[in-house]
Amino acid sequence: MPRYSTAFGMDVHLRSTTVCALDAETGEAVTRRFRGNPWGEVAEWMPGFPGPSLAAYENGHLGFAPQRELSGLGVDCVVAAVSKVPRSAADLSSKNDRNDAARMAKAILSHDISPVWVPSPEIEGLRDLAGAHDAATARLAAAKQRLLAFLARRGYAYGGTTPAGKTPRRYWTYDFLRRLDKVRPADDGGIRALAALRNEVEAAAETRDDLLAEYRAAVAAGPLSAEVEALQSIKGCGFALAAAFASEVGDFSRFRSGRQVTAYFGLAPKQRSSADSVRLGGISGAGDALVRRLAVEGSWSYVQASHQPKLMPKGSGVPLEVRMHGRKGSERLLRRREEMLARGMPQAKANAATAAELVRWLWALGAMCREATE
Repeated sequence: MPRYSTAFGMDVHLRSTTVCALDAETGEAVTRRFRGNPWGEVAEWMPGFPGPSLAAYENGHLGFAPQRELSGLGVDCVVAAVSKVPRSAADLSSKNDRNDAARMAKAILSHDISPVWVPSPEIEGLRDLAGAHDAATARLAAAKQRLLAFLARRGYAYGGTTPAGKTPRRYWTYDFLRRLDKVRPADDGGIRALAALRNEVEAAAETRDDLLAEYRAAVAAGPLSAEVEALQSIKGCGFALAAAFASEVGDFSRFRSGRQVTAYFGLAPKQRSSADSVRLGGISGAGDALVRRLAVEGSWSYVQASHQPKLMPKGSGVPLEVRMHGRKGSERLLRRREEMLARGMPQAKANAATAAELVRWLWALGAMCREATE
């Protein structure tokens, strides 16, 4: 990072912004509070200090809007990763907007900030759709659970096995819904509650389906359509994981190794080592929780896989080398999981390890697809 004459540490909020201008030569600090986030006024105030300069603020609930606004006005501004900004005990004991802005300015001059990659508005929109689709899926699952809980309290059981007698009956099939039509509670309150719960499930399902259609259309028309299609060539990665992963990564060239990808999504183990003692714990849980959860869920598809994964059809539009690499990754993940279970590793731990390797393969497939299409 180049040397700056002035560092502008910013503490941004929805209705106010505090900026601390710190002179690198004299150490003089000038702090100003702006009401209502007038980015034009902030940009006009900054040129009054020696240059070159850099402005930075912590990534928070305002997202990338301040950075885009200030960059459009000619201000060199970055978004700093919250977890990488150093904090002292004094910072924690006396926390206010003025001190936070000054701390950020000092971090800029001491090169202690790690800039966050800023996505384009199109990619950020895909991230928002990923979160909205996940929320709609959660609402549907909660509505279904409330209906099943109502049936259980009223003593209505749906169980047994299929006609072949090999597998248990599944909920929310055509047979389940047909039997649900015959449920008649004895009291008026129960009848009305059942109708309301069924309406809630149907409304949540319709909302989720409509949102999924919009989600697919946005991905198809967006800048990551080829990558999303390519990621689905590996077992355990459906549309939801592929779209969420691609939108969160955005630029596949910004990672240099698979280890960085694993750490970015919080699937790397925690470490507490000293001298010759190396202690590894559970996964760190850092980064995007949605992608991490979808990757763990996708890894369960390797549990009961007894056959080799098939190659994606030619009509998918994915280059042959990418499809072959996806097949290679699926085969490796199958073998790796079998080896872990053979060593006696618990399934939950093996699943997390499989998810960690899965995201590395997804990154490799996305990078390969980008190179093939350029």
